[in-house]
Amino acid sequence: MQDGSYQKGQGICIATNSFTYEDCKFLAMILSNKFNLKTSVIKTGKPDQWLRSISIWKISLPRLVELVEPYFVPEMKYKLNI
Repeated sequence: MQDGSYQKGQGICIATNSFTYEDCKFLAMILSNKFNLKTSVIKTGKPDQWLRSISIWKISLPRLVELVEPYFVPEMKYKLNI
């Protein structure tokens, strides 16, 4: 519940810094195909860094909340704006 961030006006980024680019593409594909979420893999950080994150697009946020809300502890639900 803590390894990501809300990107105002854009959606959510999930930190996947220890994953390879291929792993990130695979995870993004699963999120898209199995859970019907619009995703992309983005490079973050400075030009000489290869940090990655998976972006879940703003249009998919209602679906994401529907999927994860049952698993959130009450103290963390504020992160979902519910």
